[in-house]
Amino acid sequence: MAEALLSPLLSTHLQPASRISLHDPSSATLHRLSTHYPGVHTTPHRMESFQHAELIILAVKPQTATPLFLETLWKDVEQFSENQTNVTLLSVMAGVPMHRLAAGNEKRKIVRSMPNTPAMIGEGMTVWTCTDTLETEEQSRIATILSSFGKAIHVHDESFIDMSTSLSGSGPAYVFLLMEAMIDAGVHMGLPRDTATTLTHQTILGSTLYAQSTKDHPLPD
Repeated sequence: MAEALLSPLLSTHLQPASRISLHDPSSATLHRLSTHYPGVHTTPHRMESFQHAELIILAVKPQTATPLFLETLWKDVEQFSENQTNVTLLSVMAGVPMHRLAAGNEKRKIVRSMPNTPAMIGEGMTVWTCTDTLETEEQSRIATILSSFGKAIHVHDESFIDMSTSLSGSGPAYVFLLMEAMIDAGVHMGLPRDTATTLTHQTILGSTLYAQSTKDHPLPD
């Protein structure tokens, strides 16, 4: 998911590569990212990536975000960041509420979001919320960043994030499954796979655009 968010940030020139620092414990991952996104700073040392950070995007598996992990992360931020009092933590993890992300300090600035993979081409859907500690200007900046991934909707009720996880967050997987079934059905009927693929892609795209333009119920009486 982190890589899906990186691409639109760079393609829209919202953030220059020189001001993006990527941390991952895997040297192979860092090598691949530095090759695909030249100019972006990569480091195996988390503390180094925090040094000039104003916004930290936390894109790890939810099971990784244990209380100890989050407490240690904030200690590193407060020790190594030049902007320690103004750092905002933006999470893209499913199922981890903001009070856990704050790790016992209600003054910390937390944004919780649920993007999806089409963000990689700027056509994603992101639902987000944040703590009251973010100023209006900071919230506007977050909205701009998340909108670069596609469409972004801000909600005040954090429970909506969990609801959106099952709808837009996981939704692409269901669409891809439908696409696979349609393509395979076309091939089974005798169509070449590339033809079946084109028919399926355009049918789903056209249907979506049509539904958006008419604003009718998807299955009218």
